[in-house]
Amino acid sequence: MMRKWTLALLIVILLVSVPVASASSSSLPPTFVSVVLDGKKIWFPDAQAYIDANKRTLVPVRFVAESLGAKVGWEGKSRSVPISRDGQDIRLTIGSATAIVNGKQMELDTQAVMTGGRTFVPLRFVSEVLGAEVEWEGKTATVLIQTKELSKADTDEWGRLIRKTNLPKNAADYPYILADIPNEMYELAYPYSLPANSKVSAKLYGVIPEYNKKNIDIWLGRLKTFGGLWLNVDYQTIDDAWAHAVFATKMQNSNAELKYIRQYVDWVKTNKIQVTGYLEPEPSMIYYDGFGGDYIRVKFRVKFISFNKHEQLIYDEWFPKDAGFKKNVWYEGYSDIKMKTSVGGDWGSSLKVSPTASLFFNHTISKVE
Repeated sequence: MMRKWTLALLIVILLVSVPVASASSSSLPPTFVSVVLDGKKIWFPDAQAYIDANKRTLVPVRFVAESLGAKVGWEGKSRSVPISRDGQDIRLTIGSATAIVNGKQMELDTQAVMTGGRTFVPLRFVSEVLGAEVEWEGKTATVLIQTKELSKADTDEWGRLIRKTNLPKNAADYPYILADIPNEMYELAYPYSLPANSKVSAKLYGVIPEYNKKNIDIWLGRLKTFGGLWLNVDYQTIDDAWAHAVFATKMQNSNAELKYIRQYVDWVKTNKIQVTGYLEPEPSMIYYDGFGGDYIRVKFRVKFISFNKHEQLIYDEWFPKDAGFKKNVWYEGYSDIKMKTSVGGDWGSSLKVSPTASLFFNHTISKVE
């Protein structure tokens, strides 16, 4: 059970719970944060919530505030964001750490910023003013926002709402079905496997001891860290710190792969590659292939901003050679990311991203219209 924290203590938890790249590690992307509102994950269409260099959680204000029932505007001349909800009038100004709430000044713990054409504001401020409670899961970098009490019987261990209608065809393969996940994600075919030994998640959870929340939180944290690095590269800043950070997320018996990661870093610089994106792993969607690999299903979005050649735009041996990805177009899909361990016995805490993990091995992908 996660302990509930008051909003006043949220920032303390952020300071101690999540590893954040230092300001000197400019090649490393920020820690991306998942946001769950009243049991349903907010699927941001582009810009993601993140923890900044000052260790504050910033969220794209429009999507979060509108999900809380507020109206959000934009005034370009003053570079300000008016927000209204239930008789409250809030005004935030880009670059300012002072907000106006019902005509009175209110100091923020960090300023509102503009990133990628989206306005980001402190999560604590928005939640506090709009009357929500906040819960923080440091191991998976997840913020749970609650405006109403949810029954434990209606949610999973991660605070997500369970649905019992309009179920996918293979619903029996899963321990439960989530309200915010479409059936197409559940019905994606499984990776190549050994039928006699493969197991769907309904036969893993509560059956094999290693598949428990404590271990899965560790796996999710590693996978989210890997995804944040993997899908966010910039030829102008990438360096050896990025290579070591990617290497650290993976299951390794030697330093052999570090050489290949470094070769990719050189290719990013040569090919002038810029990529931005994210992936969201689903803890109840794990598949054991019978060959020693566990696949965690993810939803992902990726945009290829800059490149000279279409080759190897991300560090992935299955990267399609003839995909013809367009620049500055968002692509979205589902994928099964392989996790491995070299530890026997009680191996639960040792599972890491496989050296052969791929976004394109078992996946769907399409342009975001």
